[in-house]
Amino acid sequence: MAEYDYFAQYPNEGPDHSPDCTQCAAARSELERIRDHALTQRERFADQVAYPYVAGSTALHRSGCSTVEHISRYGQGLSWGDPSVPEASEAEVFEGELLGFAHAQVLSAYGQNFTVMTTQETVEWIRGRTGPRGGTKLRLCKICTPEVPEGARTGVSS
Repeated sequence: MAEYDYFAQYPNEGPDHSPDCTQCAAARSELERIRDHALTQRERFADQVAYPYVAGSTALHRSGCSTVEHISRYGQGLSWGDPSVPEASEAEVFEGELLGFAHAQVLSAYGQNFTVMTTQETVEWIRGRTGPRGGTKLRLCKICTPEVPEGARTGVSS
């Protein structure tokens, strides 16, 4: 069995890749949905007053927490902001992502590791992770120590 070459081109990438690739066409709408969600999260993150909480898979943070600062880069190409790399347009970033997403199920610019939330959304997020006996499937970040919003069940572990 041959070892996978992470630095090789994706299948069909390069001059032989057809602009009418059926695999890319089939993945386009799903990637557009992922991109739109990532850009919405990025916009929400910019308004920390309206969206004071950020949730990972199990941890709740304040939106200004240092552990989630990289969320502000959602929806940007990896080279954006790097002066040594020419800036790419959003369309170029999307087309580059589409190739990797369609052919190798890889995402780099549109990561979805966090959800930026209003206080009411946070209450619902906590309720969804609180069992009938009060046990929780979440934790509070020990760096930013977010306050549990009023209306959420108590008993959240820190």
